[in-house]
Amino acid sequence: MIINNPTLQIKKLVVSASGQIAFSEEFHSGLNILRGENSSGKSTIMDFLFYGLGGDLNNWREAALECDEITLEVMLNSGTITIKRTIEESSRQPMRIFVGPLEEANLSATEGWRIYPYTRHKDKESFSQVLFRWLNLPQVPGHDTSNITMHQLLRLLYADQMTPTHRLLRVESFDNPLIRRTVGEMLCGAYNVGLFDAQIRLRDAEKELSAFSNELKSILASLGHIKHSLTMEWLDSEKKATLDEISDVQNDILHVEEKLFRGEISDGLSLQSQNQAYENLQSIQVILSEKQQNLDSLILQIRDSEQYILSLTEKFAALQDASSTADTLKGISFIYCPACFAPIDDINTHHHCQLCKSPFDEDRALSRILLLKNDVGLQLKQSKELQRLRHDEVQKSEKELHDAKANWESASRRYHLVNKIPSTHMRTQLRDLHRKAGYLEKQVEELDGQSSLIKRISSLSSKKQELNTEIENLKGTISAHETRQKKRLANAYTAVAENVKWFLKNDLARQDTFSKAESVEFDFEKDTMSVNHESFFSASSMVYMKNSFLVSFWKASLEDQAFRFPRFLLMDTMEDKGMEPERSHNFQNLLKEISESSEVEHQLIYATSMISPELENSPYVVGRFFTHDKRTLELHY
Repeated sequence: MIINNPTLQIKKLVVSASGQIAFSEEFHSGLNILRGENSSGKSTIMDFLFYGLGGDLNNWREAALECDEITLEVMLNSGTITIKRTIEESSRQPMRIFVGPLEEANLSATEGWRIYPYTRHKDKESFSQVLFRWLNLPQVPGHDTSNITMHQLLRLLYADQMTPTHRLLRVESFDNPLIRRTVGEMLCGAYNVGLFDAQIRLRDAEKELSAFSNELKSILASLGHIKHSLTMEWLDSEKKATLDEISDVQNDILHVEEKLFRGEISDGLSLQSQNQAYENLQSIQVILSEKQQNLDSLILQIRDSEQYILSLTEKFAALQDASSTADTLKGISFIYCPACFAPIDDINTHHHCQLCKSPFDEDRALSRILLLKNDVGLQLKQSKELQRLRHDEVQKSEKELHDAKANWESASRRYHLVNKIPSTHMRTQLRDLHRKAGYLEKQVEELDGQSSLIKRISSLSSKKQELNTEIENLKGTISAHETRQKKRLANAYTAVAENVKWFLKNDLARQDTFSKAESVEFDFEKDTMSVNHESFFSASSMVYMKNSFLVSFWKASLEDQAFRFPRFLLMDTMEDKGMEPERSHNFQNLLKEISESSEVEHQLIYATSMISPELENSPYVVGRFFTHDKRTLELHY
């Protein structure tokens, strides 16, 4: 069988109550039929499956609340994981995940298990993010800063009895049209990682551009009193002229001092001034050295991290390729060795490599790939976030280093001045010269400050130009992706609509519009569907139409690998609203026909109180027939 990404299958469900097993059943690939009398607990089992995969429930049935925990063994794109969720009345419960089959998970109480919250946090991924990564689904944004969750995805994968028949998606208390559209389009295969990454980067780039523009306006406003052009050439010229003037003043001071104190030895106060200037220069020198070392260290960390991120990216891609290659080669049988062409003896067991005959556990190997993909994906995400913080630190450190250099230059000039000129409080005749020197020093400091602003202006202008170029490129990339997305959506919608028409025309002669179906339209955002522009029919026909849509979506994913519908469907609406047995039997037989003819791995689990006679004793049946006296849950009071 061919495995298309994404593929999701439930392999086993275990429900515990008061430390004992209340329900335990294995599921298989293809059709899975839960059958039993009405009100025998089938819907409770369907809710458990929905909840176990990440659905959010807070309106449990009474019998379900008697249970403590559910355990699911699930296949995700060939890899196997085990999921545990506690049954609570409150919503948004976390999920425990073990990478490996249930049998192996049961041998470990804590080791290998990881707990993931329902909602993502700054330093903790949600279980939806982890499951999406394993399913190779893009992290698509919803109506706010959050991403689409497993719960939202399952709204199109689970048809429950509580949702009105005219609604396509499972009903929500607080629904959002944009979320419905995003989920529908993603399952159609419209979104891709390139588009999402470009959209996220465009959003961030536009925020950065706005921040840089506001900072630039603020700096220019503070320098509005300057009547000349703010260039480094002008500033260097002004600084050189001021330093030359300081040198002239220092020479004048030396000349006066030499006349007044020729032959004298500098007094203690002069030495004190020199010592203070030296100590100040020395302390600033230490700060300057620390700032330079900090900047050098950050730059080195960034260079190392760039290589690390590149290696993680390549490793993640390699793991993805390894998983795909394993799926592709799994069904290949070698008769001759591809190296020496010698005949290869056959071993009648799937626990040995068909080529080299070495023993191996396929499920364990695929589970290890899932675990590695999760670890590498998390490391990659964290490394990119740390890299972003390092770049922010570099910008901050560069400014601190520039300020430290300016302070050092000023202190150095002061030290050289006091080192050359003995100075006491008695030399009042030199006051004017010293005051002028101090004024000129202040001018140099102001020029150094303007130098920092001019460099910042130049840096901001350069970054704005780079961002403008990047934004235009991103818009072009997004536009190209959206063009492909529109084409993809058109193809997907057409495929689903054609399948719906096939189901409607193969219905029993109960609804004239169905037998004459020419156009089928559906809108995820409005959560509506119409046949030949009609939206409302008899109650049983509304059920049939909705079921036809969901199964048509599932069927289209078996026919086109570009769909992101995970080849999985839960249906608890087979006989709603007075559906007659013959009509239900016909629909079930159509499902059997589709499943048996498909070469793609898939799973459809449905519950029925009136199974088709053709399917009653078939391998599609799961478990026993449930009754009022012997319900699905075996609760021990």
